[in-house]
Amino acid sequence: MLKTEMIDGINRLMCTDNHCRYVHWNNPVPVVAALVMYNSQYIIARNANWPPGLFSLITGYLEHGETPEQAAIREVSEELGLTAQVSRYIGHYSFFEKNQLLLCYEMQATGTIKINHELAEIKILSHDELHTYNFKPFYITENIIKDWYHDAAKL
Repeated sequence: MLKTEMIDGINRLMCTDNHCRYVHWNNPVPVVAALVMYNSQYIIARNANWPPGLFSLITGYLEHGETPEQAAIREVSEELGLTAQVSRYIGHYSFFEKNQLLLCYEMQATGTIKINHELAEIKILSHDELHTYNFKPFYITENIIKDWYHDAAKL
């Protein structure tokens, strides 16, 4: 059984058994996000669980024993059927609503697109279309693309 106790100035759930030392720290979960460049254009995707019209980057959970870069490469392969490599790190973003930490990468991908069951559809956008695409209500995707665009302008 768990009870709420103040630990380090924060209410946390902990085990009620005096011999148990379990504390539910509720740390953020690491997630990778890939902005995929394919044939000089960019892929965005709609998750199969999202309503029509909502698109974002290719995302997935970091698995045990993976680096974030390996996870991003795996997710592009699993969800799009493409072979990818990391071009550059875009940044990290706190997604408080889902208690996640997004680690974002720009990826170069080759091959033939074969979307898996996790995706309902994809869009392939030019550089300018991506920069001006309305990702609302996904404000975090808008922030990632804004940072990517500004960083790319410096290169």
